[in-house]
Amino acid sequence: MAAPPGVPLVIAHVAPTTGRFALHAEADRRGADMAIEEFNARGGVLGREIVLVSRDPTLDARRAAQVAEELITQTRVGFMVGAISSSVAASMSAVCQKHGVIFINTNSSAPSESVENAHRTKFVFDAHGANFNRALLKFALAQRKSKRVLLLTEDNDAGHSNAAAMRAYIAEYGGTVVGQVLSPENLPDPAEVLKQVAAVPADVVSLVISGDNQIKLFAQIDPQVLERQSWIVGEVDWEELYPAPGTPRPLFGTTWAWNLDTPGTAEFVARYRQRYGHTRLDYPGDVTHAAYLATRALLQAIERAGTTDNHVVIGQLENHQATARERMQHAPAFMDAQSHHLQQSIYIARWNPRAERPERGIEILGHIPPEQARYEQERTTRLEPLADTPRYIP
Repeated sequence: MAAPPGVPLVIAHVAPTTGRFALHAEADRRGADMAIEEFNARGGVLGREIVLVSRDPTLDARRAAQVAEELITQTRVGFMVGAISSSVAASMSAVCQKHGVIFINTNSSAPSESVENAHRTKFVFDAHGANFNRALLKFALAQRKSKRVLLLTEDNDAGHSNAAAMRAYIAEYGGTVVGQVLSPENLPDPAEVLKQVAAVPADVVSLVISGDNQIKLFAQIDPQVLERQSWIVGEVDWEELYPAPGTPRPLFGTTWAWNLDTPGTAEFVARYRQRYGHTRLDYPGDVTHAAYLATRALLQAIERAGTTDNHVVIGQLENHQATARERMQHAPAFMDAQSHHLQQSIYIARWNPRAERPERGIEILGHIPPEQARYEQERTTRLEPLADTPRYIP
């Protein structure tokens, strides 16, 4: 039975608040907070105030599953948003599917999230490595007569699933994979990894390195190496750039930047800075942007449904569409009803380490519309039937 009007609607924000994704978790929570503030300012959703509770699932998949179970059975949350780590998202969303709780994956970059680890109750709002690398590899390989590609990936779900996706694109664009170097998730010193990379003759080095590991890695790379070879990294979040402004970076992909000349961007940045302009992340990045819009899409779906009944809200989310203005991007975005992955604009960017101020360092070189960045494997995704998904009405 649904809760009566006036009873708060509890949403759990789940993201690792310690370790290499701590800054990402804070940025993600800010985005969710901003969306919830908007709705509460006009009376909440369906006459109910929205309350956000935060839990740290850690980076341990088994612990994350326990946290999800506790949030559902003890805290009685209505919905979950967050993730950051793809392995955490996979673990927690499996528990949510068991109970019928809708899980909004705001930010994680493993293609497996919308293929083998997809669920009827999970919706993925971030672009993933396959989207970014499809655009970046085509660009990088077109610049090279010899097309030898070395993969440098983390030894985790995100690394392996991105590598599998990249191999298909490398072959499509006439390249050859000449090796793969695996980096540990816990990367205390990247010297050994870089030594292995240097031992393999390659024209393009394609990376899947995330969180604070990116800062450690690029701090030790000679900028001349980046000039001799085409280094690309599928996604670089603002939270990996801003804390290390003097560190050189290769070409990378992103979904949004604070200095995009798109409708709505300036207003969103001003609103963010009014609240957070005195903090370490005094400008918003792609993580905050994604979490804000994902949480907003969830609340809008509940409004359109006129109920918190998960079966009805799922139907609304499967039909989610957003204009370019609503997305603050160059093209409309839409939810793929088969994979539950939002198809959106992808931006090719670079980082100027010599910018006079850190926020000026990000430079957008171009954008790719959703249709050109689409991951073809998502056409094979098989979700649980809605009829087999437990009904959940918070």
